[in-house]
This record gives sequence, C-alpha cells and structure tokens, in this order.
Amino acid sequence: MEFLYSIVESFQDLTRKDIRKISVINGVFWAVVWIVIGVLGWRYMIGLTSFLINLLPFKFVQNAGAEFIFMILWLQAVLVSIGIFFSLFNSFLSKKTFSVLIAFFFALFWSMVFFYYKNEILSYLERLIRIFPFESIEQAVSVVLAVFILYSFYIISMYLGFLLFSEKYILNLIKEEYAYIEINSNFSKIKIFSILLKDFFIFLILLCLLYPLLFVPFVNIVLIIALWAYVIKNALYESVISIVGKIDMDNKLVWAFSIVNVILNFIPMVNMFAPALGVLSIYHYIMEKKIDLLENS
Repeated sequence: MEFLYSIVESFQDLTRKDIRKISVINGVFWAVVWIVIGVLGWRYMIGLTSFLINLLPFKFVQNAGAEFIFMILWLQAVLVSIGIFFSLFNSFLSKKTFSVLIAFFFALFWSMVFFYYKNEILSYLERLIRIFPFESIEQAVSVVLAVFILYSFYIISMYLGFLLFSEKYILNLIKEEYAYIEINSNFSKIKIFSILLKDFFIFLILLCLLYPLLFVPFVNIVLIIALWAYVIKNALYESVISIVGKIDMDNKLVWAFSIVNVILNFIPMVNMFAPALGVLSIYHYIMEKKIDLLENS
C-alpha cells in the first residue's frame, strides 16, 4: 500500500510551483541541447544506425519501422487514457484494486482496437514512412532507430539534470511535511553523476547487443522500459537515500518505482515531470517507512 501511496503523493507534490518550474526548465533545456546535437550530428548518427540495420536480414527490417511505431502508439493510447481518467476521477487513485482494474481495462480495450485494425494501421504507417524522402526501407528504419537513441539520451540527460539539483527541493519538502524527523544530508553531485554515467555505459552496451529486439512487437516495449529503468534506478535511489538516509528497501521495489516512472517518458510533455516523480515517489516511500520505525520504537 505504501508503494501506491508514495506514487499518489509524488503526483500531488507536482502542484508545487518550484518543482513544476525546475521540471519544465530542465526538460526544455535538454530538449534544445539534444535537438542541436541531433541536427549537427545527424549524418553520423544515421551512418551508425544504418550500419546496425544492415546487419539484420532484409525480411526482418521490411516492416520493422512500422511495427516499432505501432507499438509506441498503442502504449501512448493506453497511458493517455489512464491519465485522463484519473485526472478526472482522482479519488479512485486511493483504491488500489480499482486502479489496477482500470489500467487493465484500458490496456485490454486498446489492445483489441489496435489488433482489430492492425493491418490498416500498419499499412497507413508504411505509407506515411514512404512519404519521407528515404531511398530504401533500411534508411527509413535507420531514422526510426536514430530518433529513439537520441530520445533516450534526452531522457537520461533530464534525469541527470534534475537529480543534480534535487537536494534543495527534497529538503524543502522535509521541512514542510516531515519536520519532526531528523535528517542529515550527505548528498554528492559527483557520486550521482558517476553512478548515472556508469549505468549509461552499460545501457549503451545492452542497446548495441539487443537492438534487433526493438523491432519485435511487445518485446520492444518491454525492452525499452527495462533499459530506461535500469539506467535511472541506481541514481534515483542513491540521490534520495543520500539526502534522507538509508532504510531496508527491497531492490525489487526500486525497480518497480523506476518502471512506473519511465513509462511516463512515452507521453510527450508529461515526460518532463518524470524525473521529479521518480525522486518524489521513492522519497515518500522512505519517509513513510521512517515514520513507521519511529512509531514502533
């Protein structure tokens, strides 16, 4: 129950002007940075992705771009539907079982819609891809892969930017919400940066090894979520415990918070608030556990 409560509380904290402001500034700043880098280095990026795509069998590549976009659209439809529902009926968030059922309903509904019209949607996406001046199918798929890689770099940069300045906002929240709990912050920007950098290199290695799976329906969604969650989970957890103190927390919970968090990165604009939600959800979980320890001691 603490898991769901922590996520709900993190959403409520986003009503704070200072957290919204830093999230938007951070998101826009890194968007500009990676757009500029993408434009300047596009030729080299396409050269790299074309090399990777040419290693794959032609039949595998033929519908890969459309299949990849198809799965992203399905996930966005599910997430946007869930987001709209709970924004209109946020009282249901406190009901754990009902929340899960609603999420399952939207996932099932959009799965039925997308697979009923799968051929039509894929046909439309393939025609859409051909509108662009691509010389071959391989080039079109290379562009899709290049955009995904640049977007992944953007996401990781957003988390880095927010985590490096998270101490100030966490300490302000503690003063307002948990003033009676003694906190001795030991936050280190260098340590957070080194953790994220190490996991980023592992992310790159895994991406190079597993990139063919990005074009396998359903498997690609699982892979993307797993890779994104892996690259942020250690930095998220370390940034929070270095400020509020460490407690016994199952690594599976850290994975769960990270997975829920990175799913938001599939929704444009909302993704700017994902780093804040990741930090705040783990923060609330740990602080509630500290309260339980105080009450039981």
